[in-house]
Amino acid sequence: MLHYIAREAYRAVRKKYSLFYILGIFVICLLANIAMACFRNIYGMNDGSFTYNLIIFAEGAFIVPYYSCIFLSDMVFGPEYPNPHIKDSVTHKMKRWQLYIGKLCATLLVGIAMFVVSFIIMLLTTMLFGIADSGSVGMDTIGDFLQKALVAFPLWLAGISIGQMYLFAAKRKRDAFIYFFLTVLVIPRLISLLASEKIHLFPFTKIMDILITPQFQALQFYFTMNPLKCAILGIVYSVIACAIGLRAFYRR
Repeated sequence: MLHYIAREAYRAVRKKYSLFYILGIFVICLLANIAMACFRNIYGMNDGSFTYNLIIFAEGAFIVPYYSCIFLSDMVFGPEYPNPHIKDSVTHKMKRWQLYIGKLCATLLVGIAMFVVSFIIMLLTTMLFGIADSGSVGMDTIGDFLQKALVAFPLWLAGISIGQMYLFAAKRKRDAFIYFFLTVLVIPRLISLLASEKIHLFPFTKIMDILITPQFQALQFYFTMNPLKCAILGIVYSVIACAIGLRAFYRR
């Protein structure tokens, strides 16, 4: 199974798909730097160096990788799935649950690799934009960023699990993407609207407590961040998504 995981991860990072994903990361980092430069120039924001401000801003954007989790899953998914009858020399003795969990583990490895690439691109582009800035960013700031990324990891795991669930369960890949974005973006936004102070409908105010999206909003500040809640929600959502995805895979 370890050979299968390593092979799937290796295949994924060698695809053009991964290059487009990295290009998307570069564009997002570039736009974030342009936005920060404009904000500082227009409003005269000089609270810390340019790099420091950008990293603090990036901590509030951890939800962006969450929305892109299905692209990571699709990168590893491959054109032969979810047909369980297609076997090769590596998978011919593997059970369906091993194929499913193997895909999930391979996606996690690719996701970690993409996070490292994203972090390097963010630092390099930010340092280039802030080259005229006399300030600098310390290891404490970088450590704070990585600590919050570690807290967000279970939430990203849930996103990958949900993405893989839909890729295995949906009949068409287009449907999988539609269901995913309905689940992680549209429905949470609707619930958030109904739970807002203006509307404040009862069931939705309670549902907000168990949604993943608000946890990303709370990550930016230590007094709102709840690592234990992030871990519990991430694990629960991941287990549920894997159970549903495996059931759909076994029924094929």
